[in-house]
Amino acid sequence: MSPQDRLPLYDVAVIGGGIAGAGIARDAALRNLRVILLEKNTFGSGTSGKSSKLIHGGLRYLETAWNDLCRGNPAGAWKNFRFVFLSLKESRTLRRIAPELVRPIPILVPFYKNSRRGPAGVVAGCLLYALMACLSGNFRFPRFLRGAERVLKILPGLRPEGLQGGVVIWDHLADDRGLVEATIRSAQASGAEALERAEVTAWRPEKSGDAYEIEFRREGKSEKRRARKIVNASGPWVDKLRARVGKVKEDFLTPVAGSHLVFKKFVPHSVILEAEDRRIFFVIACGEVSRVGTTERFHADPDTLAVTEEEIGYLLAALARYFPSGNFDRSQILSTDCGIRPLAKPHGHTAPGDISREHRIRVDAEGVIHALGVKLTDHRRAAEEIVDGLVPELQRSNPQILRKTRTHRLLL
Repeated sequence: MSPQDRLPLYDVAVIGGGIAGAGIARDAALRNLRVILLEKNTFGSGTSGKSSKLIHGGLRYLETAWNDLCRGNPAGAWKNFRFVFLSLKESRTLRRIAPELVRPIPILVPFYKNSRRGPAGVVAGCLLYALMACLSGNFRFPRFLRGAERVLKILPGLRPEGLQGGVVIWDHLADDRGLVEATIRSAQASGAEALERAEVTAWRPEKSGDAYEIEFRREGKSEKRRARKIVNASGPWVDKLRARVGKVKEDFLTPVAGSHLVFKKFVPHSVILEAEDRRIFFVIACGEVSRVGTTERFHADPDTLAVTEEEIGYLLAALARYFPSGNFDRSQILSTDCGIRPLAKPHGHTAPGDISREHRIRVDAEGVIHALGVKLTDHRRAAEEIVDGLVPELQRSNPQILRKTRTHRLLL
């Protein structure tokens, strides 16, 4: 027996211990695949632990769908409607399987006189969002608030000038890092091996073509494993890892950074607002704090990521516009965080806010699978798609592998 043959052999090696990798490892392990998960830092320490904490359908994508219809692009509109519906369906599934980590929250959407999103547009959008939520199984109906007085009862401190009313919709708040950790524990309970501080440095196909040899460093030592399949679910590090192992001919990602500011809780109710540049931003009531965000800017290197002064100024200005009595300044910021959305690279130049948020699955020339653009909301569905693609080939050598996912039924 060669030294290579003595290495442990897995059905699939998953690289990346964020929500994407955790979801893939769990789905694969629950289908009886032999799984190893390798994370270079700690589980959930990257973008997955620096999210907006929302599990949501994406109200703004309904606006994008409407704009597509107005431009004579029904295919684009359908894509966005489908994206919202599937995201709402996933939010219901995550609420059901992780009730202690994902809970419904009301979110206020106010409307102001002379704003781009006037009363008719806001009400119509929220009604459609609620209808799609009901069709996906989320039976919570919006509440319509007519006049500034009713809105200010819910959210005192909001700027009253020009305020005409609002709508309260429902989405979900998540313990993002807790969700990652619970998903990995579920994978481990089903037999997966999950290693932290295990930085992958190389992979190469074996001569037989039946497996890959994977090298990684852990606790200062070099280790090797073998796997029949590799899934690169390293989020913002997808292209950086491909470059390290010498596999880059083109970038798969367009990395878009987003930042949040954290304050002592100043709103009793989460709210969606419109910044001066017409981008929407959230103020999320999250325990004893309020999270404000997010921003959008291109940033290539996830290892040199930090909130910029420009982003801090942008979010403080947005807050001052709606909460003038708060007198927000840098001294009130408790903490900041910044993550990178690992969005699939579009064709041609596109502004950060216009890049599709749908996940993509790419397979390179060596058969390595790369998960792109996976979000907190759709991670379970993305994992199901990826493992569905692995099962037919792997079942030939392991008939105990299950064809269908169980992740939508089993509690975390």
